[in-house]
Amino acid sequence: MEKTKCIAKLVTASLLAAVAAAPAVRAADTADTGGSPKTTQKAGAYIDDSVITAKVKAALVGDKQVSAMKIKVTTKDGVVTLKGAVPSAEVGQHALQLAAGVEGVKDVKSDLTVKGG
Repeated sequence: MEKTKCIAKLVTASLLAAVAAAPAVRAADTADTGGSPKTTQKAGAYIDDSVITAKVKAALVGDKQVSAMKIKVTTKDGVVTLKGAVPSAEVGQHALQLAAGVEGVKDVKSDLTVKGG
């Protein structure tokens, strides 16, 4: 039960961080700084990547086969990278499939290592 509470707090913190970043990025998007459209695209990608990361973490937390505490999730331009330890290749493959099933994910890269136990 304690592990579930800890995981829930981590997911909540990730989602709050993504939401907190959104207003600042939107402000940067609408500011008249003479910036190029490319700057606006980068800001939009940051929001999307944060949301994707939070959704992937939530998917991992919600799955009984995967220990989300041992997997770090990063996203850049819609490409998700999973890094950490898994007890078997099957669990690693399952984690990759969960990540790939999240809306907005363009590709999933694995930096997972199999460590029994």
